[in-house]
Amino acid sequence: MPDRYTYPNSEVLRNKFSLVDQFGLSRVENGLVELGLASLAAAPADPTFTFGHLQAIHRRLFGELYEWAGTFRQTDRAARGTGVVHCRPEFLESAADDVFGALKTEDFLTGLDRDAFAVAVARHWGAMAVLDPFRDGNIRSQAVFLEQLARSAGWSINWGALDPDWVKEARMGAAAGNPGLLGKLLARATGPLP
Repeated sequence: MPDRYTYPNSEVLRNKFSLVDQFGLSRVENGLVELGLASLAAAPADPTFTFGHLQAIHRRLFGELYEWAGTFRQTDRAARGTGVVHCRPEFLESAADDVFGALKTEDFLTGLDRDAFAVAVARHWGAMAVLDPFRDGNIRSQAVFLEQLARSAGWSINWGALDPDWVKEARMGAAAGNPGLLGKLLARATGPLP
C-alpha cells in the first residue's frame, strides 16, 4: 500500500537514486545491503544491544539508499497476510525502551544453554517483529543484531541452515506470542563459538 515513503501512485520506496522501478530498486538495495553486511562483519556496530545499536546497523545496511534509514517509521504497518499488527508510530519509542530493556534485564541472554538461548532469542525476535521500527529492512537488521547478541553470549547462529520461509512463518508466530517453533528452528542452527 502506497504511503509517505513511496513514490506517488506506486509502492516503490523513495530512494537516493530516484529509482522508480521495483526490480531495479531491489537489485540496488540487495547489492548495497551485501556491502553493508561485509562492512559490519569487518567493523561491527558497537554492541550495546540497545535500540541505538539496532539503528546503527540499519543505517549501515540501508543508509546509502534511504534518507530515513535508522529512524522510527512514521506510518502504520501490518504484516501482510499474517494478522500481526505492528506497533503504532506514536508508541515506537516507549515500546523500543521496553523491548531492549527486557534484553538488558535478562543479561543479554548470557549463561544460557543452547535450547534456552534459542527460545529466548525467538521470544525477543517476536517482540522486535511487533515493534517493526523501520519502514523497511527490519528483518535483515534484526538478524545482524541477533547474530551479534549470540556471539556476545558465546553462540553462533548459522543463518544459512535456516529455511527463510519457515523462519518467516515462525517469526510471525513468535510475534503473535508463540515463539516455540522459531525457538526450535534457531536451536538447530545455533552452536558454540569455535
